[in-house]
Amino acid sequence: MQFNAAILLFLSAVAVSASPIEVRASNATASASGADFGTCTPTMDFQLGRAGRKATEGTFLPTDAVVAQGQEDALNPNIITNRICDQLTNVCAANDAAKALCLSAKATVAALTTKDATTATAFNSALGF
Repeated sequence: MQFNAAILLFLSAVAVSASPIEVRASNATASASGADFGTCTPTMDFQLGRAGRKATEGTFLPTDAVVAQGQEDALNPNIITNRICDQLTNVCAANDAAKALCLSAKATVAALTTKDATTATAFNSALGF
């Protein structure tokens, strides 16, 4: 069931954008429907057993060092999606289209009941990564 939801999420994200997704040579900025993430790559990662956690405990963390600065890993993916979207304004110099796309991806994650790698994949896919 969770796998089907992730696939539907991915397909709907692909269907929304008719333009191809571009990743610039710096790999720091992606463009989907006019979104420019500025100096950051607004993706998140899920890993089991990060430092200070049980080997079976999975947590989320932004993948971009600038976005993640000062942010600890979190069991709740919504904490990380909130951080990523906030940092697009605070430190990344992202445009309004990127901020809107991030808010949409954040809502996608909030609607999911998963807290695993598929959650991070759904968020990243909704952003075009």
